[in-house]
Order: sequence, then C-alpha cells, then structure tokens
Amino acid sequence: MEVIGTLGIILFMAFLVEGMVEYFFGEIANHVPALEQWKWLLMYVAAAVGVAAAFIYQFDLIALIASWLEVELNASPFGIVLTGLAIGRGANYIHQIISTYFPKK
Repeated sequence: MEVIGTLGIILFMAFLVEGMVEYFFGEIANHVPALEQWKWLLMYVAAAVGVAAAFIYQFDLIALIASWLEVELNASPFGIVLTGLAIGRGANYIHQIISTYFPKK
C-alpha cells in the first residue's frame, strides 16, 4: 500500500508543479507582451522545479517500482532526476505511465 500512496503523492505533486508554474510564470508571460516570446521556457522552469522537489522529498519512481516488485534497489540520483523530470512534465505524463503499466483489472 505504501507504493500506491507514494505514487499518489507524486501524481499530486505533478499537478501542483504544473499548476503553480503556469500560475506564477505563465500568467506573467500572458500579461507582459515582451515576455510572450519566452513562454517556451516554462517547460524548463517546470522541469527544474520538479527535479528540486524530487530531491527534496527523495522520490525515485524506479526504486519505488523495484520495491513493489520486491527487488532490492536503493534510490539513486539518476532515478530521482528522472522522477523530477516526470513531475515537471506534468500530470498528463504521470497519468500516461500509470494507465499504461498499471491498468485497471
């Protein structure tokens, strides 16, 4: 049950990061015409926030899935960075992974 709970927290964090980056930085770009051309940078801001959050909370999806499969694998910086990039990518990416690899029975 711990694995499902942690996946839920990661999914919630993806929603939160995506929403907050859009709210704080996307709205600035929408209201300042000179910044409109730089709106493409939002995905990199979200990625940086996602990676920072994953490091702060030590989220590693690879190690989490390994523990679910009862394989001994410790969290690694590489797994944490990948998890952070997935968080920064947004909730749609995490939802796609869950629906692909954890289909309803």
